[in-house]
Amino acid sequence: GISCVVDCRTDQPFAAESARLIFTEHFLEHIDYPADARYFFSECFRILQPGGLIRIVVPDAEKYLRAYCDEGWGALEGLRQLKDGRSDPYFEVAYQTKMELVNMIFRQWGEHKFAYDFETLKNALEGCGFTRVSKMGCGSTLGTEPPIDLPERAHESLYVEAFKPA
Repeated sequence: GISCVVDCRTDQPFAAESARLIFTEHFLEHIDYPADARYFFSECFRILQPGGLIRIVVPDAEKYLRAYCDEGWGALEGLRQLKDGRSDPYFEVAYQTKMELVNMIFRQWGEHKFAYDFETLKNALEGCGFTRVSKMGCGSTLGTEPPIDLPERAHESLYVEAFKPA
């Protein structure tokens, strides 16, 4: 029942240390890296209570790049859950080459600004003061609140959690 629309690239209208948990799913790839993403992380750090958790879900660039490097289309077809004729169920396009698929995932008509892997997210989060940065799975958490992940995106997603030191 809560609706709050803000630009996540600017100062957030929340008091310092006012949240136990921050959750973002398939959002971060839509803002510029490093400046906007790191500013967003610094605001999250400010807003979180000591011991608070941030959970980030993004398309997993490493999964896509590994699948791209495999021979043939099998890995990419499975990862993206392509239909007959290499048709993308999300974008209603049929891919002729593997590079077309990779570019669509990483660029998405200019909507995606950056592709993340665990190492990059970990580095950015630690640079803003977060600790215990961990790669997680869909539905699993080190926190006390149950995750609200969308299971239909699990096959292509990277799940990362980090804590503000207590």
